[in-house]
Amino acid sequence: MSDKKSSIDSKRALRLDGWGFVGESFAVSPALLDWLAARLGDKSEALPSFDPEAFRAPEPAPVPELGCAASTDAFDRLAHARGRGFPDLVHLRSGTVARLPDAVARPGDETELQSLLDAAQKHGLRIVPWGGGTSVTGGVNAPAGAAPVVTVDLGGFSGLESLDEESGLAVFGAGTIGPRIEAALGDRGFTLGHFPQSWELSTLGGWIATRSAGQESLGYGRIESMVAGLDLTAPGGRLEIPALPASAAGPDLRQLVLGSEGRFGVITRATMRVRRRPEHQRVEALLVPDWASGVEASRSLVQAGLPLSMLRLSDAPETEVAMAVGLGKSAWAPLARAWLRLRGIGTNSCLMLLGAGGTPSRIDACFERAWTLLRPHGAVSLGAGPGRHWLADRFRHPYLRDSLLDLGLATETLETAAPWSRLGHLYRAVGRALAGSGSRRELVVPVLCHLSHPYRDGASLYFTFFFRCPRDPDEAVAHWARLKRRATDAIVAAGGTLSHHHGVGSWHAPWLPHEAGESGWRALRRLAQELDPRGVLNSRVLLDRTDRLEE
Repeated sequence: MSDKKSSIDSKRALRLDGWGFVGESFAVSPALLDWLAARLGDKSEALPSFDPEAFRAPEPAPVPELGCAASTDAFDRLAHARGRGFPDLVHLRSGTVARLPDAVARPGDETELQSLLDAAQKHGLRIVPWGGGTSVTGGVNAPAGAAPVVTVDLGGFSGLESLDEESGLAVFGAGTIGPRIEAALGDRGFTLGHFPQSWELSTLGGWIATRSAGQESLGYGRIESMVAGLDLTAPGGRLEIPALPASAAGPDLRQLVLGSEGRFGVITRATMRVRRRPEHQRVEALLVPDWASGVEASRSLVQAGLPLSMLRLSDAPETEVAMAVGLGKSAWAPLARAWLRLRGIGTNSCLMLLGAGGTPSRIDACFERAWTLLRPHGAVSLGAGPGRHWLADRFRHPYLRDSLLDLGLATETLETAAPWSRLGHLYRAVGRALAGSGSRRELVVPVLCHLSHPYRDGASLYFTFFFRCPRDPDEAVAHWARLKRRATDAIVAAGGTLSHHHGVGSWHAPWLPHEAGESGWRALRRLAQELDPRGVLNSRVLLDRTDRLEE
């Protein structure tokens, strides 16, 4: 077995114990710290940072010849041991990761990948497909147990393979990260238009496997609308789904692969629908009097069919935090708030961001139509300044979690979606479930929310919550798990989806039968058994009904 240089040794090194790249950060502003201290108190104790000198990796279990390059380097294994959800960060920082993969395999083509899967079936290995490792649902974590675990880094399946400019179809390897996709397409004047918050780190295969939604999904669509064809390699065989504009030849097999999270097979390449890159992009900000007005305004904009690329509405608490981290540094913001106060509206005002792309005249026309619909809802413009600020920082926001943990403060997110008619109930139910965690000071949980990814029939709600983080890692994860269970129960009871774009992973899997139904869940399990007869592929995700929130 050969060793191959770990991805953490590349020019732009990845952090072992946090989000993103070494040297990148997002500082906690004094205003945000004051906002949190007023709600959580100021007696937090910093969580320890990972000490590489003190790290002692357990000896890897022996694995057979895998038919491809593989590494057993301790730090390479640690870098591929966990995703980037809250429990992952706590265990990585504290050096308490329970299980590391025993090897990191790097196949370079389908033949090597098939050899690896054959070895896994023959020797009882557990295989975890790995793209960018940004999962926040336990989807890439090395499973505990006696069987050897091999994480499969798909970086060898990377790059633009072909571009059909006439049809607007581009073939990429599934291991291609977001910036490389846009760089390759941009050289030819095209864009995929898929920009999740994890864009700098995550891969095309990961987006497909989790049914990702980019921040500009209103204009470009979700990932499933972009996938024209794909290839999947599984222990039970290969799926080669051709790229066709439409077909009535039976059920759409693409939809079975989308969201399968590596449980049915490993996505190796995809043919994507791409578009000409817009000449210009503009994001404007505005304030609306309150959350209810903002939701109604959002619905009216989407159902009117305006050619917006994005819409994001923050509730009042998130608006306060946005102002605290600098988004509201606009000369017009105080004036707009003062004008709202004159109308009897104050602290309940909510921030909305609207984006559009194309020629300047097309953008102007879009915003003119938008303001015709917004004025009856009491909207006040803040101009394009906050929008430029948001665009500049949008991929840096996840770094804030690490900066807060340095101060002993925890933050986590969850997301869902529902029809417009149920959105208000869902918003209140999840907010109560998270905030109502107890009366003791250390259990106070401030909750923020924004509406995004709107559709004609509904929208996504994205919640962010904070709590004082216990220094003991097991206690911290247990407290997070209590909040997560309570919020997920509330989502199910209120008729929301388990996940709008983060996926199911292992942490949401016990609730999947509530959404898919028992018959649907059994049908998915049978498909997994057909493609993966011995259950070697990511066996803890999607279909595992065991609660693994505290593993």
